[in-house]
Parts: sequence; C-alpha cells; structure tokens
Amino acid sequence: MKKVLLTTALLTMAMNCSAATVEVLHYWTSESESAALNLLKQELAAKGDTWQDFTVKGGGGESAYSVLQTRMIAGNPPTAALMEGKFIQEWGALGFLSSPYTKEQTEAWDRVLPPLIRQITQYHGEYVAVPVNNHRINWLWINPKPFNALHLAIPTTWDEFFAAADKLKAAGYIPLAHGGQAWQDATLFENILLGLEGGQFYRDVFEKLDSKAITSDRMIRVLQRFRQLHDDIDPKSAGRPWHESAELLYSGKAAMMIMGDWAKGELMQMGAVPNKDFLCVATPGTEGYFIYGTDSFAILQQNGNATAVEAQRRLADVLMDPDFQRRFNQLKGSIPVRNDIDMSTFDVCAQQAAKVFKDAEKTNRLLPSMAHSMAVDVQAKEVFFRVLNDFFTHPNQTPEQAVMQLNTALMAVKGY
Repeated sequence: MKKVLLTTALLTMAMNCSAATVEVLHYWTSESESAALNLLKQELAAKGDTWQDFTVKGGGGESAYSVLQTRMIAGNPPTAALMEGKFIQEWGALGFLSSPYTKEQTEAWDRVLPPLIRQITQYHGEYVAVPVNNHRINWLWINPKPFNALHLAIPTTWDEFFAAADKLKAAGYIPLAHGGQAWQDATLFENILLGLEGGQFYRDVFEKLDSKAITSDRMIRVLQRFRQLHDDIDPKSAGRPWHESAELLYSGKAAMMIMGDWAKGELMQMGAVPNKDFLCVATPGTEGYFIYGTDSFAILQQNGNATAVEAQRRLADVLMDPDFQRRFNQLKGSIPVRNDIDMSTFDVCAQQAAKVFKDAEKTNRLLPSMAHSMAVDVQAKEVFFRVLNDFFTHPNQTPEQAVMQLNTALMAVKGY
C-alpha cells in the first residue's frame, strides 16, 4: 500500500513539475465554437495543464493578429494562436513561429494529413502550426419550412435562387440571413463568383490576382449578381455577427444562409437536426467544388522557455489525437484534417463534405478561400474586403467603378 501511495505521489509531482499555463489566442466566442474549445480545455487539463484564454472578438479574427503582433514584439508570446492559411506563412517569415515537435510526432502526422493540409501548416518544410479542422465554405443552408410552405424547389442555379428569394420575400420571409461585415460579404462574393464563372476563373481572380480576369466583363456580371443579393437581406443586417444570422435561419424568420459549415455547428448547438430542421446543399453552381478554410493553431517562439515548449508538444498531441479530432469536429461543424477518421458517426452534412473533399482532391476542385485567408496574403485580402464591402453597401457605386478600384489597389499590392 505504501508503495502504491508513493508511486501515485511521484506521478503527481512529475505532472505538476511539467504542467504549464497554456495561453492561446483565439476568436471563437459563439456557442458552438465555445463548446468545441471547452473540449480542448478539458483534454489539456487531463494532462495537467491550465488553459488561459487570450480572446479577441471579431468573428473572422480581423483584429486578433494585430494584438498578437504587439505581444510578440514585446517578447511576451502566448503558447499558441488560432491562425489561418496565408497568415501562417507570413508569420513564419517574420520568425515568430516555432517547430518544437519530435520526429515521432511529425512522422505520424505525415502519414495521416492530406498534402494540402501539410502545405498549409508547414513553413520551409517544418510544421509551425497544428491543424485542427477543415471547413467547407460553399454551403447553402436552408430552413425547409418556408420552402415547403410556398412549395419551392431547392435552388441549384443562381437564377433559381433569386426567383425563390423573390417569392420568399413576398411571403414575408427574409430570403437570405446575412451579417453586414466585410468578411461575410467576401464569403458571399467568392461563392457567387465560383457558381457563376467556375473554378479556373476563381483561381485567376483569387490566386493569380490576374488583371485581365479582374477587369473582364465576367467580373462585371459577377458584381451585378452580387449586388442583387443585397436586395435579399434584411435592413437590420449591418454589423450582425454570423451566429445571429444562424439564429434567424433556425427560427424560420430567414429561409437561407450562405456560410461555411461552422454555421451547421451553431445550428446543431441550438438543437437543430440536419435534413430535418435544416438542409445542406452546395451553393448554386458549386456542386463538386470544395472551397476550403482550415483552422490551425500556430506555435509561437518561446524564447528558450523549456516548460512552455513541452506544453506546446502536449497541445499538439491533443489536437492531432484521433478521438479528439472526431469529437471536436462534431461540435465545430467541420470535418477532421486526419484522413483516417471514421465518418460514420458524423452527421449527413459532414459525411457529404468529407466525400466532396476526397473527390475534389482528385479533380483539382479544391479551392482556397479568399475570405478566410487561404488564397491571398493579408494585404490583398484587405483590398478585396474593402472594395467588396463598399460596393455591396453603396448602391450608387457601379460594377465598373468597383472593378477599377479593385484592380488598381491589387496592382499596388503586387508592386506594379
């Protein structure tokens, strides 16, 4: 008995010696985001670590990185930071990120992570961020009650979408639940651009920043349709957080919502059941495409703090654990980044997303989200946000004016 007590005491002391405060910058504050994050906190607590929130509100993390940069310059880094796509590469180039993982960890990740995810989270061939999920952005969420009441078919083209929206509005529904924030406007825009003009044009605009594509008649047509969407949102949409739009959809006040599948996580947190209380279909014209947005936790330089580095390794172990990936993504609404997770316990929308992702890998239909920092650098993204938001909210501005503003500003970013 004494030996057992001694062993227990020694194990407890060892855990306490290695335990650390894990401070993480994030902007996950909605109900579903908090539920997913609480799971991570619980798993870290089981390893003896104490979670400390470094929360910056802002939906898409608009202000989070400027706050983080101030901390880094001051030599006071948190343990990790929620980070997306191009930000990881830019912060890696600044020397702010670290790769403290063991060879055993990275070799295990290489075996289960798709090439795309490895590319997103590595800088100069080393993992500097740990991916936790993969979101599909091109989803149209539908409350079936208004559609059934009006005997409307689910739209598969933008012409059908706008025709249904007119009938929904006439019947007193909000056709499209939307929050008037720049990142949400950009999310709408990349969806309608892909649906109208296809994958190659999408790449020309958002990856290549090609002036010929940006100033083309095709872009004018996209902007005209984009402007038309503004007629289908309610007058109170300005500044509305995305999760409040999800509430409008759930209540039946709104009939549709275009948003990544974090919206599904929020709907399910409210008690909604997929294929019963809401439907998930690709946004018109984007069937077979997967506009992706991957959330990762970037690992920050710790200035020789060995205790903090060990805590970073434990955080990575939790994030990449198969059971954690399953439970976390079921709460968040996303799909796991690991390719060895059994999807049979996930909802039908997640199963559909996982299938589309695998198929899109083979058909070159995986597309990086501009709105969610996967396609362009910070400066170019800010240009898209500013120009698109101004155009969407100022009806007197013409598509031709918006195109010229966009092209001029992007050329300046490119150094032309």
